[in-house]
Amino acid sequence: MLEKLQLWTRANPLMALALAAVGGIIAAEIGWLPVHGLWFPLVIAGLLGIALLIGRHWLLIPGAALVFAFIHTTRLDETFRHPLRLALQRQDKPLPATIRGSLLPEFDTTTDERTHALCTTQQIEIPDAGIRIAQTATLLVRLPKGVRFPGAGTYELHGSIYLPRTASNPGTFDAQEYALRMGRVARLDIDHIRRLSGSGEPGWCAFLQRAEDCRQWISRQLVKDLEDDPQTVAVLRAMALGVSAEADHEIEDAFRNSGTLHVFAVSGLHVGLLGGIVLIILRQTGIPRGMSLWVVIFVVFAYAFVTGWRPSAARAAFMVAIYLSATLIDRESSLQNSLGAAALLLLATDPNQLFMPGFQLSFGVLWLSTLGAAPLLKRLLPLTQLDPFLPPQLASWSQRSWSKCRLWLATTLSVSFAAWVGSLPFILGHFQSITPVAVIANCVLVPLSSLCLGATCLGLCAASLHLTGAQIIFNNVSWALAKAMIASAMWFAGLPGANFHFQPRTSHTSAPAVWHVLELPHGGAANDLRIGRTHWLFDTGGEDSFRSVLRPYLHASGVNSLAGVFLSHNDADHIGAAAQVITTFDSPMLFCSSQEPGLHDSKRSALRRLLDQPSPPSLHKLHVDEKVTLSDASEFKMEATVLYPTQQVQNDRADDRAMVLRVQLGPWRVLWLSDTGWHAEKALCSSSEELRCDVLIRSQHEVDLSTSAEFLLKAQPQIILCGSDARRVETALPDSLVQRARELNMPLIDTWNAGSIDLQFHHGELHIVTNRSKQRWVLKPR
Repeated sequence: MLEKLQLWTRANPLMALALAAVGGIIAAEIGWLPVHGLWFPLVIAGLLGIALLIGRHWLLIPGAALVFAFIHTTRLDETFRHPLRLALQRQDKPLPATIRGSLLPEFDTTTDERTHALCTTQQIEIPDAGIRIAQTATLLVRLPKGVRFPGAGTYELHGSIYLPRTASNPGTFDAQEYALRMGRVARLDIDHIRRLSGSGEPGWCAFLQRAEDCRQWISRQLVKDLEDDPQTVAVLRAMALGVSAEADHEIEDAFRNSGTLHVFAVSGLHVGLLGGIVLIILRQTGIPRGMSLWVVIFVVFAYAFVTGWRPSAARAAFMVAIYLSATLIDRESSLQNSLGAAALLLLATDPNQLFMPGFQLSFGVLWLSTLGAAPLLKRLLPLTQLDPFLPPQLASWSQRSWSKCRLWLATTLSVSFAAWVGSLPFILGHFQSITPVAVIANCVLVPLSSLCLGATCLGLCAASLHLTGAQIIFNNVSWALAKAMIASAMWFAGLPGANFHFQPRTSHTSAPAVWHVLELPHGGAANDLRIGRTHWLFDTGGEDSFRSVLRPYLHASGVNSLAGVFLSHNDADHIGAAAQVITTFDSPMLFCSSQEPGLHDSKRSALRRLLDQPSPPSLHKLHVDEKVTLSDASEFKMEATVLYPTQQVQNDRADDRAMVLRVQLGPWRVLWLSDTGWHAEKALCSSSEELRCDVLIRSQHEVDLSTSAEFLLKAQPQIILCGSDARRVETALPDSLVQRARELNMPLIDTWNAGSIDLQFHHGELHIVTNRSKQRWVLKPR
């Protein structure tokens, strides 16, 4: 084994160095190497000197590990450990700040009405916190509404500075960590801007603006004669330019669930395909091979810049350039060494890329594919060859054609299967999902995307030559191929067992029941109750929250189906995602109160729209005192009892009709209030219902006072959990409730500050853990 490893290292030295660099970066990230101090560079210099001067080349491997550990530590000091970030972590709201620095346009994040830019700071002043920092930092800034990028120069910026919120729900996107990995320390919303001088980076600004102009021109040419089908045009734009924000969510989900999302957006696949298409075209023109390769390298880098210099496109451009450069200097191309060289180059400029899923998938999948595809193809080759007893020169045209088709299919299957196996560790680690259908789906969609990208390139060539007729023809060919891709992705995604999710072992618990209170924006709510392998939802949150919070959380928890969903009331922020939940999680049972929907609710309200579908779901309407069994386990009784609203409640306001449930989980009681207000609380207090509980879970009524002292005294919860959003007055946690809970000596946790809340119900203990603040409580049953 050791001898084979030595032979592989000699044959692939750059890949060996790249793996050593990865090890060094990980060691620095974890903190295993004490990099700070003068001795560390001296050790690096000693190792490299011995390796190069004495010929101990094996020392280059530990030397590379130490070099990249040092680079990564420096990068961490500039981002994660920057004094500005450390200071802002102690603040709970945006602070007024004055920034002096230069600006660069940022075209990739203009998803709202305000223009974005990147600011390289020279001086940062935050008077309210007594902060004055001269250390350079990169900030993502939003210009005032209606103000366009003012051009290169040095500016004085006045506005509010803050950190992006960290992920507070398991499995969801962490905006703060992503920004730091991208080198952006904080965000600044500008109120006033003043130009100080014209110095800055005018050349780079002009280059970026030109790339954006090219991008807009390509976007306009792609839609010519296709204006009547915006959904397919959005797919073409996503494929060619990476503009996926316009694409229909259902179409994007189809590509994701079929394991072919890489053909939907700009990725290394597209850059490689573009390089291959350009090389084929150049060969037909008779241009010398060396010049053709230089043109290909120029085109792939130009394409990467035009598409916004996305990390995936940049990685692929470097891979293609390094792979082709071996031919230019009359050396045999080695894919493994080319990958290693590209990884070393990219990690040297930004070692944080190693922790991006895209980087891991790009390099890991391609490397493992090169190792696994060849042995698999070797096993399939006998199935592709002509009859061994038939001389090749005597084979008919159809026999030779069929043999070539079998060879193409075997090659495609080998590469697709090797890539799928290579991607499994990364997909499971990041997304807890497996997509078996991807092996076959990629055999169909990758060739279709190649043809589609080729037709798109020809259409753009025709547009640049003002051949409008030819451009329209090629655009319609691209449209037809894109339609075929969409139909194929939807068909593959709809197959039984096309994709499913796993719950990571680290999240397993022995608790018979686990309740998770998610943090949702805008006063929304969604709670997940896991009983063994069964999951129940209490509200679903809004439509936007489904894609950003609820679905990622459920998939990360290994949820493929739901037993049932309780819908508290006809409020879009609470049940707006019900239709998406039904479609994604195998049509669970739906429960709501007997008073829903209200007599005067709008036809555009969430529940009305759900019931007005051509095939509406079955809705179980519950009355007061009606019980729903959640588990049949006799040793740990679990059921939900409806306490409110009664038949007499006919309020027009949905919050006043919100369903109240008492959930029995073994010896524990949970009182789920949703958005109930003063009227519901008075009715419950005057009724004979048993309100005493261990945990009280509430959201904020839109306008009414709620959770009065009288109600709390009757419920007597051991702890109060509140869904809140401090960015809006009507959804913020009321100060009166905080004071009331303090006076009654009842612990109160709100999701805005604490993040999502995890409750583990054991027979003798209730463990409560918050995701963001990492607070812990242990309660005993009464």
